[in-house]
Amino acid sequence: MATHADVTPNRRGKRSRELVLDAAERVMAEHGFEAATLARVVEEGGIPMSSVYHYYGSKEGILLAVMERGAERFFADLPDWNRRIGRPAEHLATVLSTAAQTLERHPNFLRMLIVFSVQPPAGGGDEIEVVVERVRRLGLDRLREQIAIAFGDDPDSPVTIQLARLALAVIDGAFVASQADGAVPLESLLKPLVPAVVAVRRALLATAQ
Repeated sequence: MATHADVTPNRRGKRSRELVLDAAERVMAEHGFEAATLARVVEEGGIPMSSVYHYYGSKEGILLAVMERGAERFFADLPDWNRRIGRPAEHLATVLSTAAQTLERHPNFLRMLIVFSVQPPAGGGDEIEVVVERVRRLGLDRLREQIAIAFGDDPDSPVTIQLARLALAVIDGAFVASQADGAVPLESLLKPLVPAVVAVRRALLATAQ
């Protein structure tokens, strides 16, 4: 009985914290940070206000926890291939298809990430900007690594870095477009990106010669 008593509160506390973060993520993604009051989060999550303050201290603390958890989940969901799958175009198509599926599983987090990249929340503190920058840097690094694997290139070459930046910009735009028009799947929007990367790489290498 003593063992059960020690474990159960921890499990309940973890579940309560997750409920707070789930509710905050939904409310902030739908209404924005400024309009996402703690009262709305409490109502959405069915968690007492006292628990919200106990776990996170403030709305800014909740936002930071939401972004940290979102980043952890997002990158844990992405495979990290260390060798090429088929020909270069096949590898890139597999990477982008997997990325599209992962993005669609985490829409609320990605919405906030894009919004906060453009306009950090007032009063959110430097921590939010640090998290946003870290997530985008990790995303760029993953793309750079996979493009290098696809073509057998140096991941630190100017061409690879430029291709990764292009791919990230297209993914950002395609995600926003898919959110604005639910009838257009993200994966479908990203299909032209593979031949585009192949063509741009060829042009960049030709220019560099």
